[in-house]
Amino acid sequence: MQTLIKIMQEPQDLLTNELEITNTLKNYLSDVAKWAKFLSVIGLISCLVMVAGAFYAGYYVSHLPSYSFGSSMGQAITALYIFFAVIWFYPCLFLYKFSLKLMQALKSNTQEYIESAFINLRSAFKFLGIVTIVILSLWLLSFLLLVAKNLTG
Repeated sequence: MQTLIKIMQEPQDLLTNELEITNTLKNYLSDVAKWAKFLSVIGLISCLVMVAGAFYAGYYVSHLPSYSFGSSMGQAITALYIFFAVIWFYPCLFLYKFSLKLMQALKSNTQEYIESAFINLRSAFKFLGIVTIVILSLWLLSFLLLVAKNLTG
C-alpha cells in the first residue's frame, strides 16, 4: 500500500525515464497487433472488391438502354470507385505494416521495430485525418454554395 502512495506522490516523467513494457502490456499489444492485422487484411480485400466492382458497375451503367449518358457515365463511375479504393488502400497498408512491425517488436524486444510500428500507425491516422479534413471542407463548401444559391434566388 505504501508503494502505491509513493508512486502517486512522485509522478514519473515517461519522457525522461525508460518505458517498461510489462507482460500484461505485451499481451494487450499482441491483441492489438492481431486485430490490426485482421482489419487491415479485410480492408485490403475490400479495396480489391471495390476495383472489381468499379469495372462491373462502369460496364453495367454504360450498357443501360435508358441511360442517355452512355459510356461516359460508366467511365466516371469506374474512375470514382477506383479513386475510393486507392484512398482506402493507404490506411489499410499502414495498418498492416503496423501490425507486422508490432508483432516483430514483441517477439524480438527490439526498440526499432516498435518505433517503426508506431510510425506506421501514426501515418495511418494522419492520412485518415487529412482525408477527413478534406471531406469536411468539401461538405462546408457545398453547404455555403447551396446557401449562396438560395439567397440569390
